[in-house]
Amino acid sequence: MLSAVRTSPPSFWRLQASGWILTYGLLLLAAMPHLAERDVLRYNTVGCTVLFCASLAVWPFCQLASVRWTHSWLTLEACALALSLLLGVFASFLTGLGTFGWTRLNGGNSMLSALQSAVVIFLWCNLYISMAERRSPAAPTLAASQQRNVPEYATQFAIPTGPRIQVIYEENVLWISAARDYTELHTPSGAFLLRETMQSLQLRLDPNRFVRIHRSRIVRWDQIVELNAQDSREYAVKLRDGSVHRSSRTYASALDDWLRHGLARDS
Repeated sequence: MLSAVRTSPPSFWRLQASGWILTYGLLLLAAMPHLAERDVLRYNTVGCTVLFCASLAVWPFCQLASVRWTHSWLTLEACALALSLLLGVFASFLTGLGTFGWTRLNGGNSMLSALQSAVVIFLWCNLYISMAERRSPAAPTLAASQQRNVPEYATQFAIPTGPRIQVIYEENVLWISAARDYTELHTPSGAFLLRETMQSLQLRLDPNRFVRIHRSRIVRWDQIVELNAQDSREYAVKLRDGSVHRSSRTYASALDDWLRHGLARDS
């Protein structure tokens, strides 16, 4: 049997470290011809550090937005872009201030630097959102696995009658009797023979709707109108249709609990 392979998103901090090491290496590679010039190495180092801090600042926003965002994807992208532009301007200012100081701060290239910073932050925003969305299906998957453990009870029964297949709905079944290796479903319109044993059918019936009172009888809880106590903890069970069925000691505890606490009476 094939088993499902569980895949998990990459670690946040591992992705951060790898991404920014690569970014810093590309910045130095692009500035290689000018590294000997004044402030070039310092500018790239400070700029990479500031952008790294900015990317950390937007992580909580992206994580929260991916979980609680109720608007369209375009609106989310527009908000991420606006935030990136704002942080890009701030990152450009801090980079210039950290490199040149107040006295040498030059705003000539600030616009281009701000746009470049905004693009980098915007890319990180989209990466964070995609990571969070990739993690989010885990909760529904767990819920689905838990739901699979909840038994599914029969709601209808197929009764072959020659070339036809008659459908009997569970809500119309009043009581069930054993007929050797078969069972008979008793309904207001008559009895129908089902090719299934009592034991197998009992497992498919909702215990909040049906109770087995004898090895050859299953009755519907809401059809019971009277119990007459017999010897040895046995009952004569009268149903709404007037039929009377004898319960055995083996299944008497279910009826006793129902009498005392009303168990299994919910529909």
